[in-house]
Amino acid sequence: MSRLSKDALLSASDLVEREVELDTIGGSVLVRSLPAAYSNQAMSEALEVATGARGQQTARVNTGKLEMLQVMHGMIDPKLNSLDEVLVFAQKCGAAWRKVVDTIDEISGVNKEAMEQTAATFQPGGPGTPGHDLGNGASRGEGAD
Repeated sequence: MSRLSKDALLSASDLVEREVELDTIGGSVLVRSLPAAYSNQAMSEALEVATGARGQQTARVNTGKLEMLQVMHGMIDPKLNSLDEVLVFAQKCGAAWRKVVDTIDEISGVNKEAMEQTAATFQPGGPGTPGHDLGNGASRGEGAD
């Protein structure tokens, strides 16, 4: 395989489109895989960080918001132009919504379970193996005056 030139790289696309039959509402929609820019935007906008009473920070993925952003950027025909339009679709459909989101995930290579597991790994007291305490030692009684 040869090395790509800058022009070839910048003009290339590996996005995939797929027709999704929505039997429950009697029609189909066209979706595409998410470009990296939209995928990164959706992930960063859906990541919520909270600070606890002792200053610890925990992160979690708001999957509802993530899915809405995915549908807004991934459904190309018909195109929903705002989160308000996406919300109407999400509030009125269940099986059709899930099929659209799952298809966008599949063709984009998105693994929400892995994202949530990664976020949980960094939460104090959350699932996963706890890390070493790198604090000032106050939890062991040292310096806790």
